[in-house]
Amino acid sequence: MQGDPVSWQFLFGPVVTALSVAVLVMLVANLMSIPRLRSDRRRTSATIVSVLVPARDEAATIATCLAGLTRQDHTSIEVIVLDDGSVDDTAAIVKSFADRGVRLVRGEPVPDGWTGKNWACDQLARQATGDVLCFVDADTELEPAAVGAALAELESQSAGLVTLLLAAERRTFAQAVFLPIVNHALMALFPVWLMHRPAAKRVALGLGPFMMVTREAYDAVGGHAAAPDNIVDDVALSRAIKGAGYPVRLANGTELARTRWYSTVGDICRGFSKNAFGALDYNLLLALATVFVMVPLLCAPFLRVLVGVWSGSLPGEALVQVLLILGARVITSLHGNDPLAGVLLHPLALAVWGTTLAWSVVLATTDRTVVWRGRDVPVRTRGG
Repeated sequence: MQGDPVSWQFLFGPVVTALSVAVLVMLVANLMSIPRLRSDRRRTSATIVSVLVPARDEAATIATCLAGLTRQDHTSIEVIVLDDGSVDDTAAIVKSFADRGVRLVRGEPVPDGWTGKNWACDQLARQATGDVLCFVDADTELEPAAVGAALAELESQSAGLVTLLLAAERRTFAQAVFLPIVNHALMALFPVWLMHRPAAKRVALGLGPFMMVTREAYDAVGGHAAAPDNIVDDVALSRAIKGAGYPVRLANGTELARTRWYSTVGDICRGFSKNAFGALDYNLLLALATVFVMVPLLCAPFLRVLVGVWSGSLPGEALVQVLLILGARVITSLHGNDPLAGVLLHPLALAVWGTTLAWSVVLATTDRTVVWRGRDVPVRTRGG
């Protein structure tokens, strides 16, 4: 029993400090690898880009999305929207953009064995005429230079796919506090530098709000039809394209692209619980390690500091750990155009995301579904 205090001291001391430093090291390595897209760093290209927007009950956001798409600097562009059985005014709003070159396609019923998103993207790809396909969610808003800047990155790197870090909307408390964890996780916890190395075939990701792929790479891997029931269609497509030998790139597009994601804590948890486990490739060991080891260890220093302030005995090592962790979060917030106001609530955000991942694991391992856009969506694919 006398060894137990030493074990806990080692765990909350050197181990947590090493983990905090490792996060900073990963962040620095990633920032050296992630290019930042800017409006003044693009080149003229004659490549035809088909911007493809799947939309289901998106009346609240589709007009803003299309306004941004119709203002793009890149002139060789077509914009196609697929109305996926909307029961609101989505189709009518899209039609109002017809005089600006936006084409509306009526979606067909979803076949067995497909998710709605995959089926919508597959139909859009078959309608597209461009050499490059750019899948954009209906709640994504792009600055005029966005498509051209992403295309410049795609072509300069001879890549098969480019996906973007996006700025998140910050109108609600939940958005300001919890959504910045997405960019933080990608910049500080995910090995983007390894994703950019061709040899690491399985290390790849895609972010659904903005994914640009060459028609050649898309067709080579079978597009969305290759994994029609995969709930993490963006990650699956990126991994398939990289596995086929095409480079994939993650770029920082936060100055040129923003997304609504979700507005409330409930929507955030429900929305990401359907794909959080899938984003980890259904790796149960990795998920459990994240939920029960990494998240608690990264939250522990904050609790120790609070207890220390309350008791009048502030542990110095815990304070250093908090500064390291918050330092990393400040850096990712600055690079991700995320609000700094939520940085002090970082441990709360980590706890919520850890809980969301845990619930995603439960849903997937018990073959549960999530109701999304009026449809039952399986959390785990048949092949997962």
